[in-house]
Amino acid sequence: MRNFSRYQLPLIIWAAIIFWLLSLSTLPTLETPIVAANKLAHISLFFVFCWLGRRAIFFQTVFPFLKKWSLVCAFLLTCLFGYFDEVHQLYVPGRTFEYFDMLADAIGALIFVILFIILNRRKDKQSRTS
Repeated sequence: MRNFSRYQLPLIIWAAIIFWLLSLSTLPTLETPIVAANKLAHISLFFVFCWLGRRAIFFQTVFPFLKKWSLVCAFLLTCLFGYFDEVHQLYVPGRTFEYFDMLADAIGALIFVILFIILNRRKDKQSRTS
């Protein structure tokens, strides 16, 4: 249970926060000169979702074979969650299904994957030279 509350529960809570935020008919808007602030919000939310998803999958003990594929699984899970969240918005008054939001979600996940790979390669390179 301790493992669940440390690794899987944060992903569930984050998913609930995203679901709640994107269930609102109108989202709070920030006064910003950046036109794409909405897309940056999607990228950020789903970057964190992918990070938490990777942790949850890597440290789970029910399906140990997934540990090796935790990064790929987290990316796919994030993209799938983004898709279903857009479908969910079809049923929220004032909201619509937007392909560009789905793309922004996938970009957030992809940024996490790329950074994770770069940082792990750097860490592996440092450990081999030490």
